[in-house]
Amino acid sequence: MCAITAAKTSVRDVLARHSIQPRKRFGQNFLHDPAVCARIAAAVAPAAGESVLEIGPGLGAITRPLLALGARVTAVEVDPRIADYLEEDLRAEPRFRLVRGDIREVADSALSEARVVVGNLPYSITGPLLALLIEQAPRIDRAVVMIQREVATRLLAGAGGREIGAPSVLLRLLYDVSRVLEVGRGAFVPPPEVKSVVLRLVRREGATLDPALRELVNRAYAHRRKMLRKTLGAVAASEEAIASALAAIGRAPNARPEELEPGDWPRLREELAAGDRR
Repeated sequence: MCAITAAKTSVRDVLARHSIQPRKRFGQNFLHDPAVCARIAAAVAPAAGESVLEIGPGLGAITRPLLALGARVTAVEVDPRIADYLEEDLRAEPRFRLVRGDIREVADSALSEARVVVGNLPYSITGPLLALLIEQAPRIDRAVVMIQREVATRLLAGAGGREIGAPSVLLRLLYDVSRVLEVGRGAFVPPPEVKSVVLRLVRREGATLDPALRELVNRAYAHRRKMLRKTLGAVAASEEAIASALAAIGRAPNARPEELEPGDWPRLREELAAGDRR
C-alpha cells in the first residue's frame, strides 16, 4: 500500500472510529496526502520554538509536521468533535495548544503570541478569512494558506487580468504573495469539487493600509468595468484631476481599475492628494 493510500485509509478509519461525518457547513475536506502536508510545513519554515497559528487543523495532518519541525502550534478548531479528537490525540505534546472556537471571533487572542499563520482554509469562508489576513496584517509576519484554485488565480493576477479585484490588491499591498503548489482533489477526504492551491504570503516591510488608500481601491473596484475618472469623483476634485493623476503614474487617462498593478494604487492616492493641495 502506497503512503497516500495508507494515509487516506487512516483518515477514514479515524472518522469512523470517532463517528465523525464531514460537515458541509464547516467546509470540511480532510487533507491526507503526506507529501502535500510536508510541503506546506516546509513553506511555513518555522524556527525551533516559533509560535504558529493554525486555522482549521482538521485531524492534524499539517499540525504534526509542524510540531516535528519544532514549532509551537496553536490550533483553532470550531467543530467540537474534531477538537475532542485533537485534544485526546495530541495531549502528550507540550508544544500543542487547542483553542475551541471560530477564528473570526478569537483571532485577537489567538494572535497574541503567533506571528505566523497556516491553514487549509474552509472554502465556504475563504473571503472572510482573507479579509482577516488584511485586518490582522500588522500582527502577521508570514502565512501559508490553501485556498481554491479560482481564488488563488485572482490573488495572483497582474494588471490587465479580469480576475484581479479589491481583495487581491489590498493583500498584495501588504504581502508578497507566491504560489507553493497545486493540490488535486484526491488529496482530501471527501474530495472537494475544485482543485486547490497553496500560497505563501510574506509581510512587506513597513507596508500599511491607511483608510484613504483602502477607500480608493474599494471605490474603484465597486465599478470595475468603468473608467477610473468616472468612478473616483468622491475622492478627487474633478475628472481632469483623476486623468492627470493617472498620467503621472504612467497610466492612460481612460484606465480601468484592472489595468493598474497593485503598486500603482499608493502612487495614485499620492497624486490625487497632491492635486487637492494645488
